[in-house]
Amino acid sequence: MTPRWRRLFWKVVDFSCEIPAGSPQWPSNMYEPLWLGIVLPFTHHRPWQLKRAPSFWDWKGKCAKCSGPVEAMEEGIFCANFGHSILGFPKCNRVWHAKCYECLGKKTGIDFPIKEMEDEQGNPWYKQAEREKRINYGIAGAHVVMPFQCECCWMQVLEGRAPKVGDELLVACIMRVNLDAMTGQAMTGQSKDTIKQHVNRMRRVLNFNKRYGKTLSFAPRGPLPAEDMVGMGTAVDMIIYSLEAVGRNDPYVQFSTLRQVRSSATKKNYDSSPQGVMEGTCFSRGTSKVRISECPTQSEFFGVFLNGLEYRMGVTSKANLPVSIRVIVELLKRVKSDAASMEDEAEADQLHKFGAFVAVCTAGSLRGCEGFLTDLSGLISNINRGRNGVIPTRLKDDFDEDVAERLPHVVITLLGRVKSETNEDTHQLAVASTTRSGIEVRWWIEKLVQICRSEGRRSGPAFATPDGKLASSSEFNAMLHKYLEEIQAQTTLIEDKIVVRESFGISRTFRKTAEAKVQDKMNRWRSIENADGKKPRFVMRDLYAGVLAQMPITWRYSYAL
Repeated sequence: MTPRWRRLFWKVVDFSCEIPAGSPQWPSNMYEPLWLGIVLPFTHHRPWQLKRAPSFWDWKGKCAKCSGPVEAMEEGIFCANFGHSILGFPKCNRVWHAKCYECLGKKTGIDFPIKEMEDEQGNPWYKQAEREKRINYGIAGAHVVMPFQCECCWMQVLEGRAPKVGDELLVACIMRVNLDAMTGQAMTGQSKDTIKQHVNRMRRVLNFNKRYGKTLSFAPRGPLPAEDMVGMGTAVDMIIYSLEAVGRNDPYVQFSTLRQVRSSATKKNYDSSPQGVMEGTCFSRGTSKVRISECPTQSEFFGVFLNGLEYRMGVTSKANLPVSIRVIVELLKRVKSDAASMEDEAEADQLHKFGAFVAVCTAGSLRGCEGFLTDLSGLISNINRGRNGVIPTRLKDDFDEDVAERLPHVVITLLGRVKSETNEDTHQLAVASTTRSGIEVRWWIEKLVQICRSEGRRSGPAFATPDGKLASSSEFNAMLHKYLEEIQAQTTLIEDKIVVRESFGISRTFRKTAEAKVQDKMNRWRSIENADGKKPRFVMRDLYAGVLAQMPITWRYSYAL
């Protein structure tokens, strides 16, 4: 057991050494080793722990805003460098009451985006004011549970100077990062009282230690290293980006867009830097990899900052909505009728291609970009498979390949790279020739093949112009909007309050329609193709055997549409 005097010795000195007896400086007749301790009470450099500085639980100061006294760690927010100097600058004595550490946005004319919560009728959420107060004001004791530095200290670290006139925007952005980090830290417990609870618990431990005469175990708060170890520079970049960039759905960009700034700074910039290259070794097991990194944007502080940033900005998503299967059936009925009445054959062919696209994406539960991967050669090669199939009176849930081959089906072939894959590949899935709701998938695919042959095409993308160029997604999207607006105006299948052009699109409407109907089980064909984490590679002619094995999923759930 280490003697008490030695533990106290290590606590008092800044660094020490041991000189054994028999050394030139300490003769053997001294018998015992010499312990030499050096104390540097006024140093501005390493070592960082200045032993005779007041402990953080005894810090006292005057609020930087109201000049009122802050006499306990649970009463205010102290800079981690309180009472210390970094980089030769004057000592930092900045401390605030929680209510005084306020976002500088309004005072400096900066509109930091805050998500305004509303109900379905557009009325403000009754707790919106409380939410904004939570976002825009500090939390007492936050410095105890996070590496908090004031804006002046951060300016000294990031810019090598104290703030000056003209730095108001930068100072406000640094404060905004600190506030977001506090919010994120509090959100880890789903309550603003989380930080308060930690601080109160630490205060009780301190009181118990004093009562029992135990040496306190809590680590000092500062001073912190005079460099950006937590990613404050990148965090400020993200805040500035949120002020300057314009979003699609809102006047400001979304959190998912801001997160890409961190990705660029981490994955592309840091990982390719000399320091990142030296840290390139990974611990791996299976497909998982873990790497020890000193990248500032991987710090705990940066993680809680991201949590707070997401809470403040919220998420405004205008993703494509699904439609009912009855809408798809009605749409295809109208497309077929319009194409039959067309005098211009080219326009009729374009309508038929659009109808085939709708049928393929809905029956195959495909995203719009995946629908454009439909391969003409694969469709032609498999067009006769399942043409004369018959549905048995009693069909088991888990039927075998022989039963699958005799079912009425049509094979959809995709050629290219689908989401989550790293390489281009061929996919085939067999779907019902006609669904229960009346979507004639085979009829539309055969019509598509017929049109492509008449154009002189036997390979390449199935959804293409007569000269073989991939069809325009914007044109298909416009056609979808046109028919859905007609259906909305002339039927009750789509609610009047829905804005068609904002709510629906070829990107995901058809896939989500299939998911809503068959509960996403249709998309299990992707996981079925995976074998022990690696997707088997087949040539085109060998794929059909695997297609039959998947049909208990793909056929049954496409038929249920």
